[in-house]
Amino acid sequence: MPILAHKIRLDPTSDQIQYFKQASGTARLVWNWALDEWNRQYAAGQKPQGPALKKQFNAVKYQQFPWLHAIHRDAHAQPFADLAGAWHRFFTGHNDRPVFKKKGKTPDSFYIANDKLQLRPDAVRIPQIGWVSLTEPLRFSGKIMGSRVTRRAEQWFIAIQVEGSGSVYHRPRTGNGHEGADVGVKTFVTLSTAENIGGPKALRKALRRIKMRQRAITRKLKAAKGPLGLTPKAPIPKGTVLPVSHNRTKATLRVGKSHLRIANIRKDFLHKTSARLCRENQALGVETLSVAGMMKNHHLAQAIADQGFGQFFTLLQYKAARYGTQILAADRWFPSSKLCSTPDCGYLNQDLTLTDREWTCPSCGITHDRDENAAINLKRLATETALPVAMRSATDATGFGDPALDRESDFDGKVTPVRYEARPAGCKPAASGQEEVGRTIAHRFYSS
Repeated sequence: MPILAHKIRLDPTSDQIQYFKQASGTARLVWNWALDEWNRQYAAGQKPQGPALKKQFNAVKYQQFPWLHAIHRDAHAQPFADLAGAWHRFFTGHNDRPVFKKKGKTPDSFYIANDKLQLRPDAVRIPQIGWVSLTEPLRFSGKIMGSRVTRRAEQWFIAIQVEGSGSVYHRPRTGNGHEGADVGVKTFVTLSTAENIGGPKALRKALRRIKMRQRAITRKLKAAKGPLGLTPKAPIPKGTVLPVSHNRTKATLRVGKSHLRIANIRKDFLHKTSARLCRENQALGVETLSVAGMMKNHHLAQAIADQGFGQFFTLLQYKAARYGTQILAADRWFPSSKLCSTPDCGYLNQDLTLTDREWTCPSCGITHDRDENAAINLKRLATETALPVAMRSATDATGFGDPALDRESDFDGKVTPVRYEARPAGCKPAASGQEEVGRTIAHRFYSS
């Protein structure tokens, strides 16, 4: 059964907020205890396991931490399963090595099991504190599988996982077209119909305000050095804790609210755009991008992060499953911008650079817009006239779920062998029989 999650903002009282902070601190402490014990046992040549560490902690937790009686057990039981899952993803190549959590550096969160949760349209019952007001009702119906309370910039949210039926999970499409989508920094998405969908660029628009609010924090930090005998520009000695004033706390909160607003604007745009592309098309051709590699370009890193390419591809992946849309991720080295999109041309412009927004094909004489040309070539991979492997679904034809392919980007895996699609100028096409043999071999290889 498919599982969906709905993240709802809470409206807690001051006492409930205090419990949320204590439960989050408890989850953080237990994580650090389990990680330290895991590292110690692993260094000693043992094979630590999450359930064994949990049993070891339960034997001593109330003696070493008697205040745990005031916190529901789910908050100090789930971190062991979370740590075991983090180590599994590390060893399978999905994420980095688990690290210790520090207050103020990692998001506050704690887990609540499904059997301890009760729901009303306007409230949720959380163990130890009772009913907490919800800002909106749960939109999915089905069996509740679990929930997690998190904090973002002094706002508390609860994410409720629901196991829904097929009628709840699957959504009807409004169209059955084939489309190619080329993402970029200047224009977020360019479609093969020459339509440009511009991103909100929320970070760039709010950057001046963030810098002003960040300077307020810097002034408070410099003022806090005076009572300790430090000059404003002197480095803080290791182990020294600066006093935190109320104004510094309020300034930090204002910066956090600005970042939360930016994230919400970007997320709203990405959800609407990805839903539209999946709702209107039965097949969608997209690029395979190494977002981590693109972020190493310091001239474009901020603009790339502001667009949110990685999150966009993730949303496309799961929404395609809901709408029954086939996502075709082209090979990372597929020359979508360099290949002439004119039918039966196939010229490959090897001299195209990032600064060239338009180029004229010397073979057919047609002038191409860089992004529109790439979108048309991506659409070709999503149509019935492309190679047989181009009509495979995203889960079958791409490498989704393979850690070796998904570590650096959201879309990866060789889908269409571009050597049969593009050729440099002056290179004669293969004979019809040889080309057909090549397509057959490619189909058998990617179908295995």
